[in-house]
Amino acid sequence: MALPYYIRKAYRGMRVVYYRAARTYSHAITTFKFNLNGVQYHKDFVGFGIPILDINMDGKFSIGKRFWFNSGKYHAMGGRQQQCYFVAAKGAEISIGDNVGVTSIAIICHSKISIGNNVKIGINTVIYDTDFHSLDARIRNQIPESIEGVRSKPVTIMDGAFIGGHTTILKGVTIGKNAIVGAGSVVFKSIPDEQVWAGNPAVYIKDNTYN
Repeated sequence: MALPYYIRKAYRGMRVVYYRAARTYSHAITTFKFNLNGVQYHKDFVGFGIPILDINMDGKFSIGKRFWFNSGKYHAMGGRQQQCYFVAAKGAEISIGDNVGVTSIAIICHSKISIGNNVKIGINTVIYDTDFHSLDARIRNQIPESIEGVRSKPVTIMDGAFIGGHTTILKGVTIGKNAIVGAGSVVFKSIPDEQVWAGNPAVYIKDNTYN
């Protein structure tokens, strides 16, 4: 049986208050975490939820102006949402340009990941510039596992690109200017400017004619 209207209305009102408060406390806590991790950032970022950061003392993470992120299960509810992860290993560099918006993404960087200006990245997208494990089974199956020969190559996402939700972007990829990647794609080949790609593996669909 449905609860009385006024109770439901009060509940909705509490949700509005919570989300407004979330913007304030998210900014404060995230600022603290940015500083702890040596992140170069602008104070005009907008955050809902708290990201997870692990930036090596010899790694770099820089963020441009007007960065916007949603992090965690209560923000931008699109299913399978998680906290945002920003991880840079020793000697690695993550660079995010101006006016970039992301939701529940994971950026795991062992070499270099560069994101240009005006990029939008959908929910649950992951960007990896490394294989994590050796492709040589003899090395991979050592106990403890050796990281000898693990391959890492830079990832670049150019200005204006739009990455659909639940996409996986792998090492060595460049996604061109104003390119669009369809939701759920696995990208392991570079995408030219102004094209639409989608699928697993991602393939050319059409030119981006805005129609």
